[in-house]
Amino acid sequence: MDEFLDPFKDCTRVEQAWLGDLYAAVRDWIHPAVGTSLGWSVGKLAETVLWIVRRTTGSQSLPVSYKLVSVSELLSRQLSPCCSSLTWSTSHYRERAREAEQALPNHKALPRTQLLLIGFLCDGRISGQCNGCWRLRDVTGSVHCEVLNSSPLWLGKLMLLPTWNYIPQNAPGKELGGYLELIDSPVCVTSGPTELDPGEMLNEVIGVRKAARILRQRGSGRGCVCVCGEVRVVCPLLVIAGKCFFCFILAEEDASVPILVTDPECVHWRQCVCVGQSVCITALRVCSVRGWAGHRVLSVTPCSHLRLNPHTEEQRDNTHSQSDTLAQSDSHTQSQIETQSDTASPTSHESTQVEAQSLSDSHTQSLTGTHTLDTHLQQESSDLAQMDAHPPARRKVSKIISYRGRITSVLNAEAGLYEIDGKVGLCLAYQPQRKLSGGLRPGAEIELQNVHFLFRPTPFGPDAMLCLCLRSSVCVRAFSPLRSKISTPRSDSPLLCYLLERNLGVSEYLWLCYCHTALTERLCPRWVCEARVCVVAGRLLQFALGEEEKRGKQKRDIYREMIQDPHTCPLTEYSVSRPHVSVCSLKELCDWMEKECWESLSLSSLVPPSGPYLAHAQLNPLLCWSTHTLPLRSCSTHTLCPPLLVGVLEASSSRASVRLMDQTAAVDCVCVESSQSGDQLATINTAWLGCLVCIRNCTLVMERFLKTDFPSWKHLDQQRYITHKHCRVYIQVCVKDMHILSPSASMTIISSEGRREGEGGVMEEQVEGVQKAECSDKMSHTGRIKRKRESEEKREGHNKKYRDSCNYSNGPDDAEGSASTMSVPCVTLLLCVDTKQGVAFRNLQTASQTQGLKLSFTVKVTCLGDIQRWDRDPRNEPMEEREGAGGERKMELQFVDSSVRWFPLLQPGSVYRLTALNTEDVSVLCGSTVPAKGGVTLLSSPSLLVQPQWRIHTLTQLLLSEQIQGMMSVSDVLRCSSEVVSLYGVISERTTLEEEKGKTPALRSLISNKEQSVEQGLRVRLTLQDSEAPDRSLQVYLDLSHVPYIPGLIPGATVLLHDFQRKVSVVKNVYCWSLPVSCVTVTGLGSLKPRPPPPMMHLGQWAPGRAGQSIVGRVRSHVVCVLSLQLKWVCSFCGSVFKQSVCTRTCPPCDSNTGIFQAEAKVAVEDGTGEAQVWFSTETVAELLSLAATDWEGLQRHVRVRGHLRVYARGRNMVCDVDPDDPLVQYLCCLCSSSAVCRQFTLTCRLRSHKPVQVCTRNTS
Repeated sequence: MDEFLDPFKDCTRVEQAWLGDLYAAVRDWIHPAVGTSLGWSVGKLAETVLWIVRRTTGSQSLPVSYKLVSVSELLSRQLSPCCSSLTWSTSHYRERAREAEQALPNHKALPRTQLLLIGFLCDGRISGQCNGCWRLRDVTGSVHCEVLNSSPLWLGKLMLLPTWNYIPQNAPGKELGGYLELIDSPVCVTSGPTELDPGEMLNEVIGVRKAARILRQRGSGRGCVCVCGEVRVVCPLLVIAGKCFFCFILAEEDASVPILVTDPECVHWRQCVCVGQSVCITALRVCSVRGWAGHRVLSVTPCSHLRLNPHTEEQRDNTHSQSDTLAQSDSHTQSQIETQSDTASPTSHESTQVEAQSLSDSHTQSLTGTHTLDTHLQQESSDLAQMDAHPPARRKVSKIISYRGRITSVLNAEAGLYEIDGKVGLCLAYQPQRKLSGGLRPGAEIELQNVHFLFRPTPFGPDAMLCLCLRSSVCVRAFSPLRSKISTPRSDSPLLCYLLERNLGVSEYLWLCYCHTALTERLCPRWVCEARVCVVAGRLLQFALGEEEKRGKQKRDIYREMIQDPHTCPLTEYSVSRPHVSVCSLKELCDWMEKECWESLSLSSLVPPSGPYLAHAQLNPLLCWSTHTLPLRSCSTHTLCPPLLVGVLEASSSRASVRLMDQTAAVDCVCVESSQSGDQLATINTAWLGCLVCIRNCTLVMERFLKTDFPSWKHLDQQRYITHKHCRVYIQVCVKDMHILSPSASMTIISSEGRREGEGGVMEEQVEGVQKAECSDKMSHTGRIKRKRESEEKREGHNKKYRDSCNYSNGPDDAEGSASTMSVPCVTLLLCVDTKQGVAFRNLQTASQTQGLKLSFTVKVTCLGDIQRWDRDPRNEPMEEREGAGGERKMELQFVDSSVRWFPLLQPGSVYRLTALNTEDVSVLCGSTVPAKGGVTLLSSPSLLVQPQWRIHTLTQLLLSEQIQGMMSVSDVLRCSSEVVSLYGVISERTTLEEEKGKTPALRSLISNKEQSVEQGLRVRLTLQDSEAPDRSLQVYLDLSHVPYIPGLIPGATVLLHDFQRKVSVVKNVYCWSLPVSCVTVTGLGSLKPRPPPPMMHLGQWAPGRAGQSIVGRVRSHVVCVLSLQLKWVCSFCGSVFKQSVCTRTCPPCDSNTGIFQAEAKVAVEDGTGEAQVWFSTETVAELLSLAATDWEGLQRHVRVRGHLRVYARGRNMVCDVDPDDPLVQYLCCLCSSSAVCRQFTLTCRLRSHKPVQVCTRNTS
């Protein structure tokens, strides 16, 4: 070191210290690798390095602020991205950083460090991998390098890196690593050894045309040739069966020849050649490609060498001649020989230079600007407008273009998706994955050659999509100066593996990536582990494609794709928007439904035809509740595609309902199960809990709740009269419309046993399909692992990292399946549900210390046998013979708090298995009884409190026809005399009842309503229609103020009502009222079909003693006479007479200025079979009197002056008690007696019995 430092005695202490560090670094890291081969001393090598550093900086002063680091120090200590440059000034760096941050405002520039890197540039063979990548090596280690413009002359030479970025790749659980981005070309410190044979370079150089003729000639190709031409196509590096190779195509006008590079020593050429270059390759031989019969290519040999365009070479390696002055004389000779070989064919060089110039000009137009791309976009948009009438899934042909732009976003590095210039998508999935992201970071400028342009292949990405096949190439022209989130691509990305195994089209693959991202956000890691998301996304893709997915697809032929003309590949043709569906999150669904709920609200549509004549107390109750239903396909959240719902079915204890959940939200589900025969079940199998399902068809239900104070119908457009509003949203779905993506363990047992004949057939088919897909996934995955292991074993032990990255996690499916076979001791009890009490808030004493009422319900069951011990959890396996031994006995099950979640899953008549895990004590399921004293006989059954951790599994379910055998129809309830009834029917109308004024519910403060599961003070009236006889109906009153809200109670729904009190009104009308133990179950989804018209009736059928109760029918009769007609204006608030726009009430006075018109007519009719009296309400009086709309309005104005007017029949004449000579009275009396009123009439009437002996009908049309 002293000899090295002697010339620098005049330097400062800091400079001498820096020189000492330089000498030590050369001695420790560099000289052991190069000094022996060159015969140089450490001092001479250090002097050379110092000279190169000074020449690079352009100054004789020493860069003492820079520290020379080894590769190992860089990898271990530099844990954040950085950049370093010997040639940049501080102002230059700041300006560069400012421009970069302005281009992408969401990113910050790389911080600058002052580090020096010197090492040998070598290919991947130094690390045991023949992957064609450059690496910088010294004695301490090596690091991957990405270069902008490389030369084969760099291989094995000692280089100084003047300007570079370092991007660490610190993935969790992996060793420290990263890669270098060489912004400027490396500077050669000294020439390394080379094995170039001068004689080979002096051989005859032929052009592409002649080489193409040689390939077409049979029997030729025994010798080697040297070919010079322009690079037209550069294919990516491929690794097949452990062998690495690539190919490129040389062209001359319309002639072209493919060059296949398979020799490990030449694979690094892939980083040196690019489209548009003029190159010369020596020692090429003619060979045939296996699997591509009838075609021959030129292949490199171990003696082949690559020479680039001399002018390009001078630009890239302008430091070689200068550094050679310090090299040995044999290096001088070698460089002169290389220069001679470059100019061996001037004619060929001139022609290729002209072609390269023309290609460069065309690139300037298509790469640096957007004119060409905009032209394509305009053409495609016009084509799309002309094809709007066609179905979404149509085939189109892509266009091959070149493009240059800047990466603005990394959409999904693992899937190979990027964004260019903020508007163009880039897909690299159809090429092998680039190592360590290959410099493709936001801010990098890239150049794409022979890339496929696709217009709107999917609605879930940019309109313009550029996709690379095996004939395309991507080249980084400027590395990004920005910091960005680094994502390390996996060596075997599940998405890319699925793409290759299924031969997906680009539209399908982009949809798969979109689906993968959506499922990761919504299901991972709570229900699906990260390693299994792609499996679930693949199943969802198969479901979305349906029958199209089963069509055979042509496998990829890599040689045809890379070499053959005309070019064909999976990107040549593509489907537009296939599959044409979107995956909607539950939060998006709920938000859209709530928005749609209020946007679709039209208060005037909620009011019946009699709305203009309704008073304040009659109008506002009609607005309190309304519903809006839509099919799922009508939902448009963020795309125009029909949505799919994906979630996990869970039971909610706070709402006592089944919910569809993901990590964004949850939505209540009204589920019914139907068999192949068409019968429906009132509940779903417990095996559905925990299943990951996809729903394509369902009904979206939006229920609106309003509190209003509208004076009359004229004020409905004034929102200020709405004092409060909220809504409830949920879905109605049939089980057959739920597709299983990942079954629960119980659902798997159903499929394996094959014991379902009705609805189970649907479940079996779905689960078996999932199991087959699972088996196929595992087999293909095992095959991938086996093939990788075989190929990696040939690569001399460099297989550990690959093998670790290929091990998938089992995921929740396998974990749950394995749990079913674990040795978990448990006790079980087989039971059949007899009756089920409704769930409500009750005053129960439990171990919980929380204040307030508890949600609870009781189920009376019949135990079908003795309690059994198990060494495993039997779940829902078929009943064993021993479980039925011991006889039957009655028991009551108490469900409190979190156990209430089982309420929607238990149904009378079905058989279940109650399981208590982690115990062998049979007494836990025995139940307790109250001891009898004093000879008292106990009628109650033993009671058992169901614990939250216990499980219930469905074994058998009854069909709807069997469930209703012990229940009454509406007609039966109208005829019977029982006080407590259970009935079924179809809801035809629902009305919200007003809250009782001045009465505060005593239990409201004791009810916990954190999730808004209870509608405070809600009481409703349901009009229940007989499913067999639609003309018979019954009114049912429900008090929902102390129970969780029951979804699904909308017109058209079929319901089962258990334990309701039957009552008879004063006027002999039958109705039902709910009891605290009443239970409501929705068994059929609301039908959107219009109800059939009432049947035609004769008045004689409604005669006393022959008529049933509450019958609606159509009667064709003749109006005999008008018995009375009453016209009046009344106050909308108090009902008093409204005269001259003023309410006439004086005690207490009413200051209302809102009046409404009301009319009523009593008419005698006959049809030949009998006579009846018909009451016409306000909205039908005008039709009775045959008055036009203008005449009816004029009549109302005349009555408004009087306030009240009544005419009635006396004998054959119409009279009035007040002012009989008034023209208006005379007009009405004459009108009621005219033939315009006494005519044939078709009425829709409802039978009303006001007195036991009097029959009348009221018009309802």
